[in-house]
Amino acid sequence: MTTALDGVRVVDLTAGVAGPIAGMLLADLGADVVKAYPPGGGPSTAEPGLHMWDRGKRSATLDPSLPADLAALDALINVADVVLVGTAGHAGVGYEDLRARGHSPGQPACWIVMPPYLLGETPWSGQQESAGLVFAWLGHAWNQASYDDVPVDSIFPLALHMQGIWAAITAVALLVGRQRRRPVPPLAVAGGAHGGQLVSPGVFAAGAAEPHVHRPGGPGGALPNYRCYRCADGQWLFFGAFTSAFLERGFRAVGAAWILQDPRVAGDPDQIRLPRNLGWITRELDGVFRSRTRADWLNLLDAADVPAAAVGQSADWLDHEQVRAIGLRAEVRNDAGDSIVMPGALIGLSRTPVTAGRCAPTRYPALAELKSGWSPAPARRGAEPTATGLPLAGLRVLDLGTIIAGPFAATLLGELGADVLKVERPPRGDEFRVAHGGRGGAGFSVYNRDQRSLLLDLAGAEGRGVFLRLAQSADVVVDNYRVGVLGRLGIGHDQLAAVNPAITSVSVSAFGETGPLSRRPGFDPVVQAMSGIMRSQGGPDEADSPVFLTAPVNDVIAAALAALGACAALHARERIGGGQQVSVTLCASSCLVQSEHLVRFAGAPAMPAGGRDFAGGHPLDRLYRGADGWVRLGGRQLPDRAGLVRAGLVRAGLAAADSLPSTGPPSTGPPATGPSATGPSADLPAIATAIATAVARLPVSQILRRAAAAGVPAVRARQAPELIADEQLIRHGLLTIVERGEGGGVTQVGPGRWLEMPGLVTAPPGPAPAPGEHGPAIMAEASWL
Repeated sequence: MTTALDGVRVVDLTAGVAGPIAGMLLADLGADVVKAYPPGGGPSTAEPGLHMWDRGKRSATLDPSLPADLAALDALINVADVVLVGTAGHAGVGYEDLRARGHSPGQPACWIVMPPYLLGETPWSGQQESAGLVFAWLGHAWNQASYDDVPVDSIFPLALHMQGIWAAITAVALLVGRQRRRPVPPLAVAGGAHGGQLVSPGVFAAGAAEPHVHRPGGPGGALPNYRCYRCADGQWLFFGAFTSAFLERGFRAVGAAWILQDPRVAGDPDQIRLPRNLGWITRELDGVFRSRTRADWLNLLDAADVPAAAVGQSADWLDHEQVRAIGLRAEVRNDAGDSIVMPGALIGLSRTPVTAGRCAPTRYPALAELKSGWSPAPARRGAEPTATGLPLAGLRVLDLGTIIAGPFAATLLGELGADVLKVERPPRGDEFRVAHGGRGGAGFSVYNRDQRSLLLDLAGAEGRGVFLRLAQSADVVVDNYRVGVLGRLGIGHDQLAAVNPAITSVSVSAFGETGPLSRRPGFDPVVQAMSGIMRSQGGPDEADSPVFLTAPVNDVIAAALAALGACAALHARERIGGGQQVSVTLCASSCLVQSEHLVRFAGAPAMPAGGRDFAGGHPLDRLYRGADGWVRLGGRQLPDRAGLVRAGLVRAGLAAADSLPSTGPPSTGPPATGPSATGPSADLPAIATAIATAVARLPVSQILRRAAAAGVPAVRARQAPELIADEQLIRHGLLTIVERGEGGGVTQVGPGRWLEMPGLVTAPPGPAPAPGEHGPAIMAEASWL
């Protein structure tokens, strides 16, 4: 069976979450990945995600004290195509260790370096990755909607998942560039900061004078047409009438059409989304939904073809009939004979199938004993050209996408150098320009940046004809239409391939092309609700609202998976003699987001639960309120507890327990204690109470100084305006200076470049296009039209 990455050799020297996910994605696409564990490492009940994230790899132990192991590592790197490596010295071998051993990026492998934050710069003590610290430091915790206007932690390591996918994307894009004989950089950096920005890039449009505003509507959602409601039977559903067409149908279906005729709305669906109307419309709909059972409402909304979903449980998601129908549930046995259930392949490729592969092993040889089967080392290549460029430069993408997932996938390909043409429906273009809940339209601007727009009516013969002729010079077409729409328009993959056999079609849908829900409309939060993401984040108390994650997790992860699939198809194109179809679903995104909790095996830990304004699941790994702000601690180990003692944040007796479980009380304040609280588990609430009491009287700056002096990872939970002073992000290009004040100080920033390749100089990102802004220029360029 031919795979997209046949013949690609990868050395995986990473640990944690992000690196193993990157290696898993490359292995799923067919690369031969050799994973090095430290002695005694590997999947365990403490690291359940590794059963999935290290699947399909050939694993061995690497002991850096053994010359034979190091010699074997040298031999692998000398013939590898890709090296995934961290900076903390996993198995004793990190980025600097490889350089000290005489290895250089590009000779011959492309290196993807995955630091916890930025290369050589981590704003917390130690070199360990932490999704929670990234989430707080980059402003996401404050951006999450809450009950009490406090920062909220995520129970899912969102930044690390996105970091892993971005690392895989850049690796394959570099391979595509090399295949096309382009002078590409030999090294790319995919750090926690990159993953943190990519998971919700609209947050990074910030101004010094911008006030902090508590999001209306609480954790269930800000927009009355796009939020959680509780029904007469006490059960919750998500009402997903996002676009104007769905909004009108949805209000009629639930018997609330009168709201559209109210003078405050005056028949204009856009008025529903205005701040002055959010409160009263939400209250009216809350009363409406409480009048009937959830099943009644779902039946009515389904009949009206309006997106909606019951809020489900994460534990049930892999057993859902739709998940099974599209192959997202895989049940395998490991080399010890144990049954493992995990999410299946996350990307579909029509001509180079993607497989979930064998699950991670439980037994592995020393690296010196591993028979890689890789060819003897060729003569070393010369140094890479000094004048390097973006790996996808010279390729063209046609973006048919709307809202987030489709456009963002195309924009990610544009970030890698592709020319992206945004094809929009006249006269207003993409409805996300107005139908958004983000601040100041920042969402549309960043998800569509650097694209060029033209308006085409694809339902008409003339517009369809122009599009098919544009497709003759395109390499990739991206869409996130409902299943069947492309075929009805006459621009499905078969029609595109007829005019351009080399073209790759990339489709992002909510539920895929088969199964009982394949024809249903769906948006990111609809799948958040169905998959259990909302209830897991909100906690088990049904009296509390499920939590609509403000970061559009399913959309952005689906977009990244789609970009990865496009790059993989481009890599396979020359070998298989043409393009192919790539398919990605929001269901797949939800499986990856929850992957470490969905994996099932004997002895697997219980699935964690969030809670009301969730501050974190462990007393050493959560948010705390200081005297003048919030701080996020990021440690769970015994040394971190000893550091807290040295920092004066907890007394020695409380820090003496032998171990602390990986999950703890889900609360915003210090957990309650009782007279019977004894033993290691009972120390959890006592330790949290002690820390909360100690930090409450200290300014955040002093807490951070004490933590840094004691070696305890900690950061301030920042709000958006604080980002403008972040010289690290500006220096690395992750923030772009938009405006300076009279004294020269930065007063406005925006999202910068997500691609960091040392030696590669790129211009700051450009704006999103106005509807049809580039139509005449595009037509003039295409003289054959």
